Amino acid sequence: MTSEPLHVVFGGLTRDAPLDTAISRAILEQVDAGDRPATLQVGMPHDVVAFGKHDTLTGGFTAAVATAADHGFDTTIRIAGGRAVVFHSGTVRFAWTVPTDEPARDMHARFATLADAVVASLSNFGVPARVGELPAEYCAGSYSVHLVGGGKVMGVGQRLARHAAQVAGMIVVADSAKVNSVLVPVYRDLGLTMNPSTTGAVTDVRSIEPHAIARALATHLAPPSGIHETQIDADTHRRAATFRQDHAPAHLRERTERS
Repeated sequence: MTSEPLHVVFGGLTRDAPLDTAISRAILEQVDAGDRPATLQVGMPHDVVAFGKHDTLTGGFTAAVATAADHGFDTTIRIAGGRAVVFHSGTVRFAWTVPTDEPARDMHARFATLADAVVASLSNFGVPARVGELPAEYCAGSYSVHLVGGGKVMGVGQRLARHAAQVAGMIVVADSAKVNSVLVPVYRDLGLTMNPSTTGAVTDVRSIEPHAIARALATHLAPPSGIHETQIDADTHRRAATFRQDHAPAHLRERTERS
């Protein structure tokens, strides 16, 4: 029996970083409840520093948020683990949400599937890449993707619900210098170590448009039944608006200062 196509939202970003995060969270809740099928959001974001929940617990978090703002970056607290990462118009932001009865059991399999899909997508364009962590890379992880002989170009995290999981992250297609320009001082504020030379971009090897990689990723993650292009509906937007503030660093700072 043919499985349902992967529902894909190309774009759909609002240029409000906390709201974009909240929309991804709303989709996770909908897939978890059985109200939405497997869904991939993939698009090119604006300038954002996305902090992990661990970052919010450090003494330097307030300074790091201010540093990001001083560099002209919007900020959000993402729902999938890890440490701070950077989105900009030369990156591809993705969130792949799938239903599953045993989300914890299959966690590593989903990470591997996503990372392999990124490697395959880059291979389509003649860009050799591998899965694995580089020493002192930002937001270090075993399922990062780096160029063969080069820097990290994909970081990923995962959030589990009762009956669904969301694997989310970014692919740096162009301008790794822009990533380092804000992430180096942000990591300094957070007391984290990173080696800027491990930050790479796909265009270090070949000139490719981000939207082409976004399309290739959707193709490689799709089941045999293919993809079904869709949009974020009004109900998802309404749901997301109710917890947008949970993902706004300014709101978290205000709450902490009052307590």
